[in-house]
Amino acid sequence: MAVNWKLKTYLVTQHGIFSAVELQKKITASTGILISVQNLRSYLNKKPKQIPLKTIELICTSLQCKLSAFCEVTPQPLSAARKNQPKKLAFHNTPLKKRVSGQLFPDPNNYGD
Repeated sequence: MAVNWKLKTYLVTQHGIFSAVELQKKITASTGILISVQNLRSYLNKKPKQIPLKTIELICTSLQCKLSAFCEVTPQPLSAARKNQPKKLAFHNTPLKKRVSGQLFPDPNNYGD
């Protein structure tokens, strides 16, 4: 999936907010909850790898907007080769002698060794 994260642009163009400190003050004033400047700065400067839903809720509540105002998720087309082959799960943490091929679940009796 392609994620277009444009929080910084949205804040500048729609709300006149240029810094994480200004955003923190707005969130605190409207919700009464304090988010660290460091976290807000990281959300402004780059696309986050993960962000708590509560944080998204606080940002959207304080700015009176929807998530789609500053984040767009679009699916990427699958290649023809990947469409026909199911993704195989690897059990990297299972010892080789205990891996069972051809069965959905390993035999629990083999784990006593």
